[in-house]
Amino acid sequence: MRPSTASLGDTSIRLWDLAFPSGQALVVRTRAPYIALDNLITFSKQDRDGKVDAYLAAYLPDELVLLFFLGGDLVNAALLNPIGRFPASIGDALKRIREGAERAEISFHAASRDLLAAMYAACSGQPLPQTLDPKSPETIFRPLFEQKWSGLLELISNGRVNYLQVKDGRFASGFFSERLPSDAPLVTVARLFSSTPPEPLPRVFARLYDGPPPLPRQAPPAMIQMFRRYTWDLADLIEREAPGQGAKRAERVRQRLLPEHQVLQWVGGTRGAPQEDPVVEPVILADGVATWTKELLTEVEVLQPQSAPRILRDAAREHRFALNAVGFFEKLPWRIQW
Repeated sequence: MRPSTASLGDTSIRLWDLAFPSGQALVVRTRAPYIALDNLITFSKQDRDGKVDAYLAAYLPDELVLLFFLGGDLVNAALLNPIGRFPASIGDALKRIREGAERAEISFHAASRDLLAAMYAACSGQPLPQTLDPKSPETIFRPLFEQKWSGLLELISNGRVNYLQVKDGRFASGFFSERLPSDAPLVTVARLFSSTPPEPLPRVFARLYDGPPPLPRQAPPAMIQMFRRYTWDLADLIEREAPGQGAKRAERVRQRLLPEHQVLQWVGGTRGAPQEDPVVEPVILADGVATWTKELLTEVEVLQPQSAPRILRDAAREHRFALNAVGFFEKLPWRIQW
């Protein structure tokens, strides 16, 4: 199989050549058709031995997809391509892997949560505007030391991706894609800028990021679909109560709330209409839909007093346990008797 020649963003680094830091190799880099992706995800979620913190890297023909796991649960995803690096919805990431599997390779590695946070931050956040001279460790660390800078330094050397934690301008800790057991961390940093003749010196790319927060958990596809079905069911029930007005009222409330709750652009609307999955945390998704529910049913109660609990119960009955798990009903003023 011929490797892809697509490069990462504005660099000359081939996506196919990127190698990330890792712990134990759970699946070494393998042709994707040999990997049962759904089985891997199910094993990670259900089997005790699979419940690890890890990342999966899928090298596709023109892009690279990263899936992030915490305790075996698939919690987030990111996309690297010639345009740049971006957070991705889990559903979209899985779709891309499945569609490009014929010419793809997959690796799966255990990783610490700090490493996963650094990898995701480099994909979801914007690099700081400060420009570094990547000729040597000295030309990089001197200005950082003079500024007493703290944060995350990413160094990519010949496709080897490394993340260094810097505190007050000094190296504090790091994650390296290649490190000899006998080497001190600073020796490993120096190796990123050197080569053995007659090999040319590696080309190094350096970027700075704010100190990364913990890896966020993204609302999974099943949860997003559940909220979509709930909003459609609620709108349909109100339409039965007020024919010709319910659906219009539901959409009008959704449009009014969009500036404050942007997640509503991915739920609600016409039943079954094609929609992309949002990259959003579960609590933000639940907050947006709960606010829409409260506003809509409050309007309905003006026309039909005391109808809100009944309509809400009928719309949420099928999903009540999952909705309760994310604290959805606690965000509403009505208490439902099931």
